[in-house]
Amino acid sequence: MTIKVRIPVQLIIEHKAIPHLYKTEIYEWIKDKKVALISGNGKTRAVTQDIIEVISGQASRIQVMSCENNSLDTINELERIVLEDPPEIILGVGGGKSLDVSKVVGTRSNIPVVLFPTAISSDAICSPVAVVKMLNKSTSIGVKMPQGVVIDLDLLASSPPRLMAAGIGDLLSNKSALFDWRLAHNAGKEEMNTFSNLMANNAVDSFLNLINRQEVDSPRMIQGAAESLIMSGIAMSIAGSSRPCSGSEHLISHALDYHCGGKALHGEQVALGVLFTEYLQGKREQVEKVGPIYEKLNLPAHYEDLGYTREEMHRAIRKAPSMRNRYTIFDEFELTDELIDQILDEVYPEQAKNRYQLTGSSAG
Repeated sequence: MTIKVRIPVQLIIEHKAIPHLYKTEIYEWIKDKKVALISGNGKTRAVTQDIIEVISGQASRIQVMSCENNSLDTINELERIVLEDPPEIILGVGGGKSLDVSKVVGTRSNIPVVLFPTAISSDAICSPVAVVKMLNKSTSIGVKMPQGVVIDLDLLASSPPRLMAAGIGDLLSNKSALFDWRLAHNAGKEEMNTFSNLMANNAVDSFLNLINRQEVDSPRMIQGAAESLIMSGIAMSIAGSSRPCSGSEHLISHALDYHCGGKALHGEQVALGVLFTEYLQGKREQVEKVGPIYEKLNLPAHYEDLGYTREEMHRAIRKAPSMRNRYTIFDEFELTDELIDQILDEVYPEQAKNRYQLTGSSAG
């Protein structure tokens, strides 16, 4: 059986990608077309203006819409505006929320989307999945892959380091997620796509191979993180779900959002969850080994560094298995309060505190 896999027609990852957009096929796509830009707030507005300056003589009409958040109300409002006088292409500009909203609006209105990430805070930069907030609960939904992705490496280099750390946290979770996927496959719960598995795993390994050779803020490290997150998105497209990049560690993050107020970025919370779930998965030595990696990559290794109390972290672990009907390592254990407390002590020791500063802006 042949499976049709959708990937971006154009993928641009280079320095000065936005100023040089006129040299690309994407520039030809918008010739005499009605273009809508869905833009995040803050510094994203300046980036949006830079894009407008490049395409102003090419597009027949340019409309800018503001994306305040990734709530269903915001999506519905933007979709209403789009459908009143439909553009022929949507350009999504910003961080994870803006990109997700752009993908949802484009999918629902059947309009192609090109994404311009201003940060790599998650694998939303190129994936068939979008996170939408409904009734204060974050829910992942399926969307069409973007038709194009433009990543300006100069722009990423100027984004807050916290956002890149969050993106790396989302990337590292592939290892835990793939373990859970194989667990579900062996339990007869799901089929596993070997090619998707291989791509998601290689996405992490190719990035980890850079760690000992590059500084975290080096241009090559930033490019490597972007490329690996793109590969993760394509792995999800091949799988037809978020399975290769989302497992028990993501359930912890969702529980922190829903039951504990969502005090940090998605990728930061996922990185924290990876430590707990890999311990359950029997990778206790791996949890110890990642300490120096987390420190170098500026990833949180203790829940208090993200503003959560022990009681909140305990609650999130307790609630995590119920966040989604997905077979994971949680289904292999009886998570009693005593067991959760024991693992919290081992995985998040006192000496892991105060290594991570909650600074920088969120990705909008």
